[in-house]
Amino acid sequence: MTAVTLLRPRDAAVTADGWFARLWRSWTARRARREHERECLVFAEHLRYVWRDACEGVGACRMVDTATGMTVRTPKIGRIVLGPPTSFLVELIPGQEPQDITRVGDRLAHSMCFERLRVVPYAGRWVRIELLAADPLDEQFGLDRISVRTCRERVLLGVDEHGQELHHAFAGAAHVALQGQNGSGKSQFAYGLLSQLAGADDVRIAGSDITGLLLGRPFDGTVHRPWQMAGTADIEGHALLLERLVALMDERLAALPERVDKLEPSPSMPLFVVVLEEFPGLLRAAGALSKPARGERAVIDRIKSANLRLLSEGRKVAFRVVTLAQRAEAEALGGGFARDQYALRLSFRVPGDSLEMLHGPTARELGERHGTAEPGIAVVSAPGHELARARVPYLGEYAEYCDRIATTARKEP
Repeated sequence: MTAVTLLRPRDAAVTADGWFARLWRSWTARRARREHERECLVFAEHLRYVWRDACEGVGACRMVDTATGMTVRTPKIGRIVLGPPTSFLVELIPGQEPQDITRVGDRLAHSMCFERLRVVPYAGRWVRIELLAADPLDEQFGLDRISVRTCRERVLLGVDEHGQELHHAFAGAAHVALQGQNGSGKSQFAYGLLSQLAGADDVRIAGSDITGLLLGRPFDGTVHRPWQMAGTADIEGHALLLERLVALMDERLAALPERVDKLEPSPSMPLFVVVLEEFPGLLRAAGALSKPARGERAVIDRIKSANLRLLSEGRKVAFRVVTLAQRAEAEALGGGFARDQYALRLSFRVPGDSLEMLHGPTARELGERHGTAEPGIAVVSAPGHELARARVPYLGEYAEYCDRIATTARKEP
């Protein structure tokens, strides 16, 4: 009598090349694929339904009066791609702009159980909506040991709320204004910024620092140190330094060739990044000095005049001013005209009125939320870019800043 043994699926799986094992795996794979496709279709239909309801709820729609009654028209969803990130194409209603969706993006994203929503122009009235499962501003990130080789290379400013990196090349025409309360991350950002620039052969980091922490001792022995003034022991020395920079600017302006209106930075003609750390404090200290003798100018007037000239005339001959203040009032920055010269502006944690003061009325809606922002989160405005919130890179403790300057900054010959 011949014995017959029936193989159960788990027995067949023991034999790697068994026909039943291969059949079983193929069947389970097809079944899993069908279930996945069915779940994707269900989720896609759910997205369409929730998107329509969400657009109606936040007002990103249009009411149309038809013969059968009032009809709600919302931006129409096209192709859906289940990511990550999950995205879909949307045809905007005539008259809508991508900014209209961005403005209510957080509320739309939360309605669809996501953290953030990114709007990317696609073609014509079509845009791509990308849904982000996590807020890019939630997690702190470190600054790699990067140092640009020239001012034409872009330094890293941070990552915006849509996960996109923000960069800036100092060869571009933009003075920089930073404001923020104590402990909001303003100095940390400045540490990261200068550590990226210190090694460039066509950059000199100059300026005034009454604290003596940002400039001064970290730059001892480097090519940048002769162009810096630190501390409060000699306030007039700060004025003399700024006047020396203005004199150099005048020399460059006078030496511009015919038919040329802008100097291209080079190692022999470097770009000067003039850092004014706690500039309002410098003005207060200068204002407290004794009244000058007859015929002499007050130190505070000399500082304001030099600052204004660097801001208004320095762009053409490779001078960029970076000013740090706790509150960017017009008087604190040397006057309303001086404040208007800053094209790149970053505001760390400040009250709503201070935010609007530097970034204009478009920042008003961010005021309440940004007044309690975590350290390292800033509102950024720059030419060609919409107002955005961003997290700046974290360099580390102050000792790390000193070490990076010591290892990357160009040394004196």
